Amino acid sequence: MDKLTEDASREPAPPARKVRRATIGGHNPALDGLRALAVLTVLFHHMDLVPGGYLGVDLFLVLSGFLITGLLLAERDREGWISLRAFWARRGFRLLPAFYIFVAAGIPLVLLVKDTDDQWQFLRNGLAALFYVANIQRTLNPPDSGAWFGHVWTLSLEEQFYLLWPIALVLICRSERWRRRLPEILISAVILVLIWREILIGSGVSNFRIYYAPDTRVDSLLVGCLLATWRHEALRSAADGTAVAGDLSRVAGSRTAQLLARAATFGPVGLLGLVILFFAGPDLHGPPNWMARGGYLLVAVLAAVAVLGADQHRPGWYDRVLSARPAAWVGRISYSLYLWHFPVTGVANDSLVPRFGRVPAAGAALVVSLGLASASYYFVERPVQRRRPAWVNARGTAPRRGRTSIVTPSAEPLLATTQPLPVNGDSEPVRRIHS
Repeated sequence: MDKLTEDASREPAPPARKVRRATIGGHNPALDGLRALAVLTVLFHHMDLVPGGYLGVDLFLVLSGFLITGLLLAERDREGWISLRAFWARRGFRLLPAFYIFVAAGIPLVLLVKDTDDQWQFLRNGLAALFYVANIQRTLNPPDSGAWFGHVWTLSLEEQFYLLWPIALVLICRSERWRRRLPEILISAVILVLIWREILIGSGVSNFRIYYAPDTRVDSLLVGCLLATWRHEALRSAADGTAVAGDLSRVAGSRTAQLLARAATFGPVGLLGLVILFFAGPDLHGPPNWMARGGYLLVAVLAAVAVLGADQHRPGWYDRVLSARPAAWVGRISYSLYLWHFPVTGVANDSLVPRFGRVPAAGAALVVSLGLASASYYFVERPVQRRRPAWVNARGTAPRRGRTSIVTPSAEPLLATTQPLPVNGDSEPVRRIHS
């Protein structure tokens, strides 16, 4: 993308405020715990044990919108611009190697054990997955997903978000006036998605059209973006030097910060609501149901409350449960676990359930999936991350004088974990935006 130069803002820059170095922020194992819950819920849904477990995807979407938006806004404040090239490169180094290996692993299996029709199906779906349009393909032809790529539509939705949302944010941030209206823009976009879903339902579309299509599922991502925007603006508005960056309850003089801090205490309630819906969610087959008529937004709001509680480390017992080592570890490998669980559960359903029953088969599928995910994480993902070039990494993480220290939430997007660093942001309007 060519360099975009912003017109000089006519509004004076707000005074810089000094804030103590963050005591919370950076890598947050509690958010890993939420990832673990989401991916395990999806796995057990595919073993027909959790009817509404497909809603674990919505928890991932909210997390992704929250984390990515927080990182981008922090980079903008810290550097004065958002480097789209570096952002997209980081996403590529993080997501593509494990995904390409997953795709390549399916080729010999399909050639050896499948017939010609299945091989052509694998080719069609593989190309859609590689170009990250699998969600659009599933919208046009829901049954044509195959046993290897039936779940990658969510990855396509994520990649489309990674491509388009940073560009939109760059354009919005060119104007200080529009940047200040970012929450209103996001709320309006969520409302438009709700209205659009109702229009489509009135025209007689299928429930699968609502579930898979990017134009009807983007509201969960937008809710995460909205939460990150509110959090970021609340921290930037710290009124004195006693606030601890990242801790909303310690930000003086900000009504938004105090409201978010109060909402964070309801994190367990939001998570409980999600768990109830995981077990009580309606079937995706048939005509659009109440989930399509606002239910997905309800799930996104509950997920946002659960995420906010984890981000703010409160209540304490809630943070400790989500941060437990087993949960945090599963969350760290959740990307590869999501990749590999689908073909594994397919084999378990076909071969193990008739012989051993559903629960033992699900246990075996979990063990095998964890083994494959661990191998991918330790032998592919981590080595690639260690060897990526320096220019790809986030810049400017060292403290700067006269700048507000704003710590981003744990910097992992959907199904992808990295080790982020606390970052510093300034309070000045953006002067230039580079790609």
